[in-house]
Amino acid sequence: MNIIVIGNGFDLAHGLPTKYTDFLEFVKVLNNVLEERNKDYDCIDMCNINVQIKTLIKENITQQIEQWKSLLNDNFWIEYFLQNDMHGKENWIDFESEISDLIQSIHMDMYEKRSLTSMYEEIDGIFINKFLENYLWKDNVDRKLNIYKDIKDKLYDDLNRLIKALEIYLYQYVNKINCEKKLPDIQEIIAEKEICKILSFNYTNTIERVYIDKSNMDIDFIHGKANKDLEIEKNNMVLGIDEFLPAEKQNINVEFVEFKKFYQRIYKETGCKYKNWVDEIKSEHSLYVKKIAKANFLYDEAMICKNCKKHNLYIFGHSLDVTDGDILRDLILNDNVSTTIFYHNKENMGKQITNLVKVVGENELIRRTGGSTRTIKFKLQKNLI
Repeated sequence: MNIIVIGNGFDLAHGLPTKYTDFLEFVKVLNNVLEERNKDYDCIDMCNINVQIKTLIKENITQQIEQWKSLLNDNFWIEYFLQNDMHGKENWIDFESEISDLIQSIHMDMYEKRSLTSMYEEIDGIFINKFLENYLWKDNVDRKLNIYKDIKDKLYDDLNRLIKALEIYLYQYVNKINCEKKLPDIQEIIAEKEICKILSFNYTNTIERVYIDKSNMDIDFIHGKANKDLEIEKNNMVLGIDEFLPAEKQNINVEFVEFKKFYQRIYKETGCKYKNWVDEIKSEHSLYVKKIAKANFLYDEAMICKNCKKHNLYIFGHSLDVTDGDILRDLILNDNVSTTIFYHNKENMGKQITNLVKVVGENELIRRTGGSTRTIKFKLQKNLI
């Protein structure tokens, strides 16, 4: 079996504006358009975004005005991120971390009974208090017992509106940008290995439209995929936070479970095809070990690792952050899986190694990157052609 894992770095390598900061720049343009009274929309030409996206905005904006208003107006998360200083941060992990910090602070306040004021001052006192004044306090002065539920409902509704706005940006704009160059590493893997399994952490269709014949495709969009459905309810994109509670509280304190990735994967039915792939890999290895034992061969771990039929895992454009650690461990920690991790420069490789320590542990990483038990190697990616 041959599995290609792709992260956002895969889209970025093709020159696609898929950083969360790219999305926010797009939102800024739309906000300016919504505020502009004349119909010339000069702000579109003056903005610093992809040229093809500028053209698409001009073509679509008239019929999309009301839809964008419904998604962007009075959206807490949109306003929060537009005003928040995220200098030096450009990964979606940073974006999700900001959401997690706010959710954790509210959760902590619920159980530690701190004052509301102290809680919001920790995050962004001026802006959060403005949020409370505009959206909550006026309607909830006499219903303080329900204030947390109202806050959660508002934040969750606005998060879904943000996700829907992101889906439209990716499907109707980013997916239409021409990709004139290809990654030779990906081309070679697909050509040599014939049918590959694809595990995509991206929402875009780049891997399909640039590299793969759909008739021969077995792809798992683990975090969902941007599609053309306009209803928020039909969106299946996962954009949430990781578990932040200690194990003993995870099954009890479930007030903010809707914000967590595992919940969204189940609720939005993104599917987990990769689990079937992992089960097949583990089952094959287990049968091989039993066969060796039955034959009374005195094979040690290194010999089993060397002689068992290998599956190939290729990781491209993924930071290997611990937020996806459960999935990465399932794939990498198999002695019959040979893992190749692509990097675009040494600095990038260093970050990947650091993150991989958090995912599999220092001893396991050392064991798998050298000697007779080696199953992991790093490879400099080739330039686009």
